[in-house]
Amino acid sequence: MMLFACKKDEKIGPPAELEHDYTLPQGNAPAAANDKIQQLYNTYGSYFLYVFTQKDFVWVPSTGGSASKIDTAVLGKPEYVMDMLTFLDDVWLKFLPESFKKAQGIPYRVLLADTIKTNRGPGYPPNMQYLYSDYKVIDKAICFAGMNDSLRRMTPADKVKRKNVLTSAIWAYYLQNKIVEIPASFYKLTDYVTAPAYPINAINNPANLEAFRQRGFLPGSYNPVSGAASEWYYGTYSWGTAQPTDANAYILHLTTRTDAQMAAYLKYPLIKQKFDLLVAYFKSAYNIDVRAIANATY
Repeated sequence: MMLFACKKDEKIGPPAELEHDYTLPQGNAPAAANDKIQQLYNTYGSYFLYVFTQKDFVWVPSTGGSASKIDTAVLGKPEYVMDMLTFLDDVWLKFLPESFKKAQGIPYRVLLADTIKTNRGPGYPPNMQYLYSDYKVIDKAICFAGMNDSLRRMTPADKVKRKNVLTSAIWAYYLQNKIVEIPASFYKLTDYVTAPAYPINAINNPANLEAFRQRGFLPGSYNPVSGAASEWYYGTYSWGTAQPTDANAYILHLTTRTDAQMAAYLKYPLIKQKFDLLVAYFKSAYNIDVRAIANATY
């Protein structure tokens, strides 16, 4: 057996520096904003970018029907960068412990845009040719829209609504990338074999809806404007993904519905048991108080 090694008198030299994906500071945002972005990168290894290309955003077009639709991010004015950083801290980062933020709690790239829009294709009037989004999740990155003067005109109620929209997206990203997980004990509390009675409708089928709640199921979505709830169960097809859909519904309520909004649901023993289990789990496993997120006011 032969061993090879450097001679003691041979100098190895300094390690080669790795090239950075982006150069900071990026542009002419206020110095305080550029300093904050640098601090975020130094501490968490995450780039908060307000200057980026379409390829940085998303270079693969999505298709719908016969026409291609391409999502586009419109860059915001640098003067609003600090407003956007402060907003994201208020509705997102301040609720996360340092250990979680350093362990993938902040994506590698956080893109800050004025607008995210989707071209709907030909045939729409000029004022209807685009659909607009508050965010877009792109693999290991999230793009947040709204970096404009709306941040300075936002009422407390507007801020809560927007917080809830972004919180839902962020937690969907955490689940998708297994940054947070649902404990097996949550699923053991529910019968996912016997399908509920359908249809579920509070007006025409109150008995079915009551039975659905008694079995521990919550609505799957909420209209951010009206607050109206939509049930996720709509027959055999949806029952095929009952476990992850049930978990996602609970994450939605845990992180965006206040104590007052949850009161009517928590009167059901199984819903309360599952709800309390997850509240305790996220606190013990990740040191995240999900109810502080949901109950936040501004």
